[in-house]
Amino acid sequence: MNSFTYYSPTKYIFGLDSHNKLGEELKKLKNKNILIIYSSSSKKSGLIDTVEKILDENMISYVEYSGVKTNPTTDMAYECIDLARKNDVDFILAVGGGSAIDLAKSVAVGLCCNGDVWDFYLGKEIEKAVEIGVILTIASSGSESSPNAILTNNDTLEKMAIESDLIRPVFAIMNPELTMTLTSYQTACGITDIIAHCLERYFTNTENVDLTDRLLESIIKSVIKEGKKAVFCKDDVESRKNIMWAGSLAHNNIIGCDREQDWNSHHLEHVLSAKYNCNHGAGMAVIFPAWMRYVAKKHKAERFAQFANRVFDIEINNDKPIETAMMGIEKFEDFLEEIKMPLNFVQLGICDYDIDELVKLNNLNGGKTSGFYSLNEDDIREIYKIASENRL
Repeated sequence: MNSFTYYSPTKYIFGLDSHNKLGEELKKLKNKNILIIYSSSSKKSGLIDTVEKILDENMISYVEYSGVKTNPTTDMAYECIDLARKNDVDFILAVGGGSAIDLAKSVAVGLCCNGDVWDFYLGKEIEKAVEIGVILTIASSGSESSPNAILTNNDTLEKMAIESDLIRPVFAIMNPELTMTLTSYQTACGITDIIAHCLERYFTNTENVDLTDRLLESIIKSVIKEGKKAVFCKDDVESRKNIMWAGSLAHNNIIGCDREQDWNSHHLEHVLSAKYNCNHGAGMAVIFPAWMRYVAKKHKAERFAQFANRVFDIEINNDKPIETAMMGIEKFEDFLEEIKMPLNFVQLGICDYDIDELVKLNNLNGGKTSGFYSLNEDDIREIYKIASENRL
């Protein structure tokens, strides 16, 4: 187990009708001008009308940006930052899922600098950010309490991340009922993303992390069990409670701070969603099993066998752990297939692709990644090949 310092300022307000506590939370913060960031779906559901009513009743000034789309871009961020500056915004409220929240985080950082917010995605240190609050409507990204945000550059099609405790939301209002308007596909995409966040922490070279191993395994098992209910019975609010809480636990890093992590599969998927604008969770359903199939044969098959045993109750073959590992991967793919997730490029909607181009877009330039298993360009090429052909 590694040494660590863990910090989270996020206050969780969880439960049915919890969004009605918005005014109470905002009054405590004493902000003067709020920017509300949301997508058209939050408006159609009537949630934004409720938010506006609460703000009006509490005499809180606000402006709105309703142009959020999947995979937020630099153009959206620049537009939001300009709007916020013109209106002296001192607090940002994201209403939605990962896209709305990540855009809010980009704006929070951009408002506090004179230069280009994209510079922070290229490595510039974040020193200050406007505070953020969240009303969560999609259990998926965990961005409601994470120190991370993702943004796509319109010009270069690079999809990059920032990380800082300064962009952790100060509160996250989590009402599972707000996820009941989602389609089965959206719910399944969120479930896949939650599991991926767990697995990217699970596959580690750090030893003696049995406690957090078992926490990760428990979250994955619960999400698989409750996920099936939520996908096929959208009115099952109890399953949605479990999934929503799992989404935060999977990515607020409380179960990953003691270990080395591996985010290579996320980076490989970011290339796909930046270029083809596919749903991130669906992209992870294609990439992660491909990564597992490739890496299990290269490095620590025992780790994959442990996953198979503890998550899917497959007996470990100690003489040939790779056999157990592959059986576990098959079971994972079976689950993804059951909840109607894609397992290859064609099912993801990508029919015209150039694997060499995808490799180049990872910008390794002859180098290697870090993590559980370091990937070079040849490794990435093989993973994309598996992803393009899996279960065809």
